[in-house]
Amino acid sequence: MSRVSNGESTRQKILLTALELYAQKGLEGVSLRTISAESGTRNSAAAHYHFGNRLGVIEGVLSMVTNHLRPQFEAGIAALEQCPEPTLRNVVKALAVPYLSLLSGSYPWGPSALRFMAHLHADNTPEIIHLLNRHFRQEIERIEGQLHRVLPDVARNTLRVRLAFTFVSLIHGAAEIDLLANTPFGNIRPDDVTLFNHFVDFVEGGLSFRSVN
Repeated sequence: MSRVSNGESTRQKILLTALELYAQKGLEGVSLRTISAESGTRNSAAAHYHFGNRLGVIEGVLSMVTNHLRPQFEAGIAALEQCPEPTLRNVVKALAVPYLSLLSGSYPWGPSALRFMAHLHADNTPEIIHLLNRHFRQEIERIEGQLHRVLPDVARNTLRVRLAFTFVSLIHGAAEIDLLANTPFGNIRPDDVTLFNHFVDFVEGGLSFRSVN
């Protein structure tokens, strides 16, 4: 991740530094003092001053990421809601595109944001779960509504479990996408377009599978 310019605010420096450190070391492996020091601020308590505590920094980073993702989510979901007959593939793409855009190279902090999100989803503390629910509940409910619309024969609770699996696969898979270059089968990482289509195929099949029980 490139260092932020001198003209950016101390708060933004702290957020970008915290994002990179959390992505590398996880949520528990980073102190506020380390974030302050690595951000280049003169005040060793700068992170505490701007965000209050560890959870405040984590929420600040999460807000930075979701503020980037939300317009894409909104555009994708709004298009589905206005479409008379959306397809399951349309819904899966609306779900996946905002996250996968972080791998596009347009945002130098994108890969770190995905690894940060993966750490968030792996941390099952009540405080982190509350943050995730508060920041993503509206988008997830709207996506779930569209899935129910295109898969009315799949039980609602089953659909929700499968949607949860989808988010885990999407976030952790995107965060570790480079591992496809070093698998027991060798380098199986295709180009980005093919990779995206493989993921959509995988999710579409899992969401629509008709249970035999």
